[in-house]
Amino acid sequence: MRSRARAPWQFAALTSIIALVLVGCGTQTSQSASASASASADSSTSGEVVELEWFIGLGTGQNEEQVAAEEAVVDEFNATHPNIHVTVTIVDNTEAADTLATRIAANDAPDILGPVGIRGLQQFGDQLLDLTPYLGEADLSEIEPSLIEAFNVDGKQIGLPTGVYSSFIIYNKSLFDEADLPYPPHEVGEQYQGQDWTWDVLRDLAMELTVDANGNAATDAAFDADNTEQFGFDAIMVENDVRAWSTEFGGSGSAIADDGTSAQWPDNWREGLAFWYDAVWTDGFIPSKPEVDGITGSTTDSNTFQFGRSAMALVHQWYTCCVYPGTGTPAVSDWDLAVLPTGPDGGVTSKLHADTIGIMDTTEHPAEAFEAMTYFSSNADLVQTWGALPAIGSQRDAFFAARDEQFAPLEIDWTVSTKMLEFPDVPSHEGPMPNFAEADAANKSFGNKLWTTPGLDLSTEIDAHVQTLQSLFEEAG
Repeated sequence: MRSRARAPWQFAALTSIIALVLVGCGTQTSQSASASASASADSSTSGEVVELEWFIGLGTGQNEEQVAAEEAVVDEFNATHPNIHVTVTIVDNTEAADTLATRIAANDAPDILGPVGIRGLQQFGDQLLDLTPYLGEADLSEIEPSLIEAFNVDGKQIGLPTGVYSSFIIYNKSLFDEADLPYPPHEVGEQYQGQDWTWDVLRDLAMELTVDANGNAATDAAFDADNTEQFGFDAIMVENDVRAWSTEFGGSGSAIADDGTSAQWPDNWREGLAFWYDAVWTDGFIPSKPEVDGITGSTTDSNTFQFGRSAMALVHQWYTCCVYPGTGTPAVSDWDLAVLPTGPDGGVTSKLHADTIGIMDTTEHPAEAFEAMTYFSSNADLVQTWGALPAIGSQRDAFFAARDEQFAPLEIDWTVSTKMLEFPDVPSHEGPMPNFAEADAANKSFGNKLWTTPGLDLSTEIDAHVQTLQSLFEEAG
């Protein structure tokens, strides 16, 4: 853990006690937005320096080069805001959630936290300040409204997007060339070989690109599914997240009904899971978990595309961390991006990952915290350091120029990434659920079962999973 200009704290609370205290966190005393703003204005105009703490660790931000950039920006902010002084506390990602929960339980919460993704917010989302009263002070004109909406939970704006990661298709151009197949579309609405670009068309294409050890495609009668050398498609690094799988193919949805208490798996999500499950166990163009482990030689590395064994994959913008020409077995020497297909509902859904910086609702200085938060979240150097596509449109050219330099001499069509930002999943596949940690773990357990077990009655399995979620939701009270 790193802390600047603040003495470290020590806590020895038992986990069980913490859990009991956290149950009551929703009843902690917090000021109304108007009263807090008034109090903050009084302290700001009195000439006193407002002290704020920025907590980093729930998402990215702990690497040495990131720390240096973060500290430099904080120093710059403090130098230009004489009535506000920010200290930054940086905690390792593996410890940050527990550390923050402990501090909240001890009534020692920081003022600002982030960057953190949509999923990472769920444990603390109900303890974040509603930013709605302060939005008029921020210039949001260069941020797509749909990206702002991604951080609006039940009418409460718990954050503003800093970095965004649309999802799209990455494809291995060499494997397409070997199969003498045209590349997939780069424009929404563009056809593929005279057909609308739908998931059914992608399925047919992926099966042509799925090849066994004898060179037979999955469309051939002689295809040996037990000895697949090359897969036509994969969903990289979603691990066993069934909400993500359902959204990829079925479109936006939620495991929680509109009443906020009932578990569900909507019909479009059921259709999405069926597409994915059949792709793994019937059609064979997506690798199962055992096949992924065999390709990568690891139970934790699911990057089949980097190993040159997937012709196409669904990835997010952050995947540029993990694909490099000239490495892998065999090497991925040439690749590009394509748009996602149209789903069963007739629309395109690009499931979105996004980072934000939020404010704890216990802060004594919400107006000043908002001023600091928007300064940090809009800082181009910081967003670049975090490896995120900036939510602010005018900062994106510089971001992609840096990616061009990184992957030269390849010429990547980065416009695909920004085009996919127009089709985010709302509500988010990483959105809130009652008893979130337990429900999220149950989703992953269910996903692991589907990813490792052929021959399941999927409809029955989904029904049973909904009942599991319902029990967990009810435990939340």
